[in-house]
Amino acid sequence: MKRKIYILLLSLIVLITPFFYNYSYLNKCSDMKELAVCLEREVPQLLTKYKIPGASISIIENAQVEWIGTFENERIVDQSKIDRDTVFQVASISKSVTALGIMKLVEQGKIELDAPIDKYVTRWKIPESIYDIKQVTVRRLLSHTSGLSNGGGYQGYSPYKSLPSIEESLNGIEGKAKPVELICEPCTKYIYSGGGYLLLQLLIEEVTGIDFNEYMKIHVLKPAHMTDSSFQWEESLHSRTAKAYDKDLNQIPNYLYVEEAAAGLYTTIDDISQFLISEINSFNDNGVGNVLDMEIMKQVYTPVMEIPSILGNGKVALGHFIDEPKAGIELITNNGSNRGWRANFTINPNGKTGIAILTNGDNGNYLINEVLDTWYDVSLNAKSNISRIRYLILASTYSISFFLILWSAISLYLLMKGIRNGSRKMTLLKNKYTLFLKCCICIFLMCFTYIFKSNISSILSFADPNIENVIFIALLMRVVVGISQIVFGRTRDMNVDSST
Repeated sequence: MKRKIYILLLSLIVLITPFFYNYSYLNKCSDMKELAVCLEREVPQLLTKYKIPGASISIIENAQVEWIGTFENERIVDQSKIDRDTVFQVASISKSVTALGIMKLVEQGKIELDAPIDKYVTRWKIPESIYDIKQVTVRRLLSHTSGLSNGGGYQGYSPYKSLPSIEESLNGIEGKAKPVELICEPCTKYIYSGGGYLLLQLLIEEVTGIDFNEYMKIHVLKPAHMTDSSFQWEESLHSRTAKAYDKDLNQIPNYLYVEEAAAGLYTTIDDISQFLISEINSFNDNGVGNVLDMEIMKQVYTPVMEIPSILGNGKVALGHFIDEPKAGIELITNNGSNRGWRANFTINPNGKTGIAILTNGDNGNYLINEVLDTWYDVSLNAKSNISRIRYLILASTYSISFFLILWSAISLYLLMKGIRNGSRKMTLLKNKYTLFLKCCICIFLMCFTYIFKSNISSILSFADPNIENVIFIALLMRVVVGISQIVFGRTRDMNVDSST
């Protein structure tokens, strides 16, 4: 009886302990200056730990750049130098910048937010649908609530081939982009749609009569002092563009995008910082580097729909997302993810603070999550939704893994004890039915372990690239011990088999 109580108490300790551990690699900091020192010291180690080639990070305080740090992974031999002039792709952060370009047309009275998109676009029409195409408005396209499909996600095109047209991409390109279609009733559901932003790119070109990139330079990038940014990979940026890498640190091409509004922006850490400062100034009507009037900027940040998540609801606005880490505090944020590139910005427009993180590797989100976790703590004494989800995944995984290991260890001890005292022996092969059944169970357990690892890895790798191996090893141990228990059956069970 005492042994069972001890085992139960030990199991509870093993299950609970991981939930008291701090999974953040960065040390707790008291203020932004200490955070900057911490980042200078720790980021190079994080680049090595997570296999990230390089990163640029900026911290904004009182609507000014407080600190900028640039980092390289020293283990990469052919790594291009990362400095403040280095150009990165920022992927879907392009949508936030594009949103300001659209809102500039609203401010000028050239378009209406709640007008149907087909009022302005003639070069391409939304395919016929059971849903009302007239309900696909500019506001709903900006907020991913139009009901349009994503377009299959944009993987980019080879830099050595000519790009397709906007219309070709909207219609779908085999192996590259699926057709953009109206797949649900507008304004009833949040559906992330890069295709919607490609349609907005077409709107800008039709309404203004000029190329999208040229329009954005004149009306957004230049006013925001983003002098080294472009929605096209121009020759002046080639020599300064960082090399892109996959998750295994293999260099990959700098894929190009005809879907410029959705994924095509090239920028530097200084330029993206100026963009954030411009948004903060426009929101607070500071009059310095304003891209939009204050009232128009506030419309950009006005929530359109809640987005359900595991740990509370986020909100989507116009080209931006809203995170509410604690009551009364709303942060404006967006992430970017292209092949070989990861990026994030987060700002507190009321507090005039923010952070931007640019990386040139597929594993960049691990660094972004670590840095954001510490910035949230220093800036707000709070946790982001992503941080809370990451903590829950890691703690739960370690809890289950340690319990499986403990269970395996106890079972193995009892198995070895049984073999020594003769209460367990290798299964006799007299009953072919029992042998066949036990073999099937063993095969099933091994297949289950393989399928589990294959399907759970993408979920767990969100939190840590190695966490899937922890639970896989723990589960494999339990399966191997379980199979051993089947092979070495109890003698009384074998007696029953023999009698039958």
